[in-house]
Amino acid sequence: MKKPVLGVAFNWYRNDESRAPSYGKWLFGLNQSYAKLLAAADVIPVGIIPTSKDPGNVLDIVDMILLTGGPDPDPELYGQRNNGSIGCYRERPLWEMELYRNARAENIPVFGICLGIQLIAMAEGEQLIQDILTQVDDPVDHDGKADDPRKHTVQIMDGTILRGILGSEIEVCSFHHQSIAGIPKGYHQAAESSDGVIEAMESDDGLVVAVQWHPERDFTGPLILQNLIRRFFGDSD
Repeated sequence: MKKPVLGVAFNWYRNDESRAPSYGKWLFGLNQSYAKLLAAADVIPVGIIPTSKDPGNVLDIVDMILLTGGPDPDPELYGQRNNGSIGCYRERPLWEMELYRNARAENIPVFGICLGIQLIAMAEGEQLIQDILTQVDDPVDHDGKADDPRKHTVQIMDGTILRGILGSEIEVCSFHHQSIAGIPKGYHQAAESSDGVIEAMESDDGLVVAVQWHPERDFTGPLILQNLIRRFFGDSD
């Protein structure tokens, strides 16, 4: 069997205003930590650049989607006013939620990381906790810095895909101040931190696994992705 093609959503970076007239509003890219994660998996990775308003076209050539981390989505997209969101984006969340919906319609597996789990929940009608530190009782420190991410433990629910991969409790790399507020219909919770923040969820049909932490920056990433590839596609030649 040939290696599966994994479509990877890029982060969107705002271009300098002086460059925008010539180069456009956005730059697209990824941190090298994602490249290291992808190198550990038996896949052919391809970057998904938003070249049109219809993200469904890219699904003709990919076997699986990876939704990566990124900045806060505009809370208006899930029916709230700003209550702690920072540097809000609209274009990327709208495009990737549509990409996700198209993938689900085609039964294409999805792995979501950080912003990825949030956009999946939003696309399914859920809201976000906009600032864990001020809106969760006795919160764990989830929000590190780029060069100093927080590490904390998460408990993984029995009977989940992630439990079979990672066990019942692990320490993860955390770099976020928002989280999903609930589990959408058709999903079940897969992990949580000691403050009750939802750390992972899985679709009931097993085709979507999404985590709030950053597995591309700790040991969990290769384990999760390698196991998902085997689960969905078997062993490649």
